[in-house]
Amino acid sequence: MQVENNPLSDQITRIVEQSTGKMVVSAATLAGGAADAKHVVLSDGSQVVVKLSKDSSGDLAIEGATMEYLKQHTQLPMPDLFYSGQDALVHEYIVADGTLSVDSEPEAAQHLAKLHSISSDTFGFDYDTLRGGVRQPNPKTLKWVPFFTENRLLYMARQALDCGRLPTDFMTRIEKFAQKTEAYLDEPSKPALLHGDISSTSVLCHHGKIKAFVDPAIYFGDPEFEFVFASERSSLSKVFFDTYNELRPFRPGFFEYRQNIYNLYPMLLNVKLFGSACLPQINEVLSRFGF
Repeated sequence: MQVENNPLSDQITRIVEQSTGKMVVSAATLAGGAADAKHVVLSDGSQVVVKLSKDSSGDLAIEGATMEYLKQHTQLPMPDLFYSGQDALVHEYIVADGTLSVDSEPEAAQHLAKLHSISSDTFGFDYDTLRGGVRQPNPKTLKWVPFFTENRLLYMARQALDCGRLPTDFMTRIEKFAQKTEAYLDEPSKPALLHGDISSTSVLCHHGKIKAFVDPAIYFGDPEFEFVFASERSSLSKVFFDTYNELRPFRPGFFEYRQNIYNLYPMLLNVKLFGSACLPQINEVLSRFGF
């Protein structure tokens, strides 16, 4: 039985009940995210999150596959997964009372440093993954800088341009900058497994302790690229970076310029998804490097 003011469809109800083995009692909408998410209470009192694709471009089976990969191959705390398909994903509801804080940041840094110790022969992944509901290509590549330039910077700029939200003069400047990325970026010693979307909403905490990481967008990349975020979503402080640096020291130049270059990717993603708010920040980065 479902609450009248926010019912799940019959199809989704069957998916939840068959995958969990319990009846649906109630459902309520959770705010935010690239998917329509429901908080569902089951007949035994347990709770799950049901994510539904907002449009035909979404594929929640990919998110489910990445969650399973992290469960099987890493020690990163993840919710238990009950079901994933193109249109729906059902996973354990994690009780959380906040996001990253000074109390929880050292533990988050330790988890991510351990995750980044997992390596591969190539950058990229076995399949494309999603960030913010947008597909990100992961062709296996021997060098990081070409991978970043083509499959992150230029790819997301083209996505933003094609939907009419990135001005053509910005695209021209980004294309010119892309020809010079090797002058500003270096190669990490080896690929690192990345969560791929660390933000104030993807790390769930309770009483200052990390409970789970959600919304993975995994691939093998430069470990420093884990720490890219548009400024309005950033919640990582000096406490986090100091702890991480003790475990996996940052290469010289990350805070001085590489982080700014890497931040172009999530800012371009924001332009594609939400519009022009990040254009002044993109302009600032490009201008700083003379483009």
